[in-house]
Amino acid sequence: MITMSLQTALLALQIVAAKPPAPEPVTAACTAPADLRATPFAAWSLPDGNHAVIPEVGRPTVLALENGGTSRQIAITEAGRYGIAADEKVWIDVITNAAPVSSIGHGHGPACSGIRKIVWFNLPVGTYELALSKAEVARVRLLIVRAP
Repeated sequence: MITMSLQTALLALQIVAAKPPAPEPVTAACTAPADLRATPFAAWSLPDGNHAVIPEVGRPTVLALENGGTSRQIAITEAGRYGIAADEKVWIDVITNAAPVSSIGHGHGPACSGIRKIVWFNLPVGTYELALSKAEVARVRLLIVRAP
């Protein structure tokens, strides 16, 4: 007869029930860039803007990061739903009156587009701080778009 303490039995159950971490999703190799012409991200294929100026809606911009982050002012001239797309893994916040604006959604860009992340916000007309953080790279490419 096998005897086992309750503690040993519970430990054995935890080991059996534990799930291994989910593997990173495997994406198919891209043979051609995504066609973004019919999407709000059509400007992603344009040349990069000057990283020293205020990022503009509809113009891709590469921003240098220091210690995984940076911030810039952005101007919203027409109220609406705006997406901020990035080519790297980075935390994206929009701040007004020293408080973060709640995002209304997030996701990934189209396959093979080079857009890794998109965060969506409902923004009234105004000037905001775009704050990037928690990046593990020295630069990030961004595109701010207004949803159709």
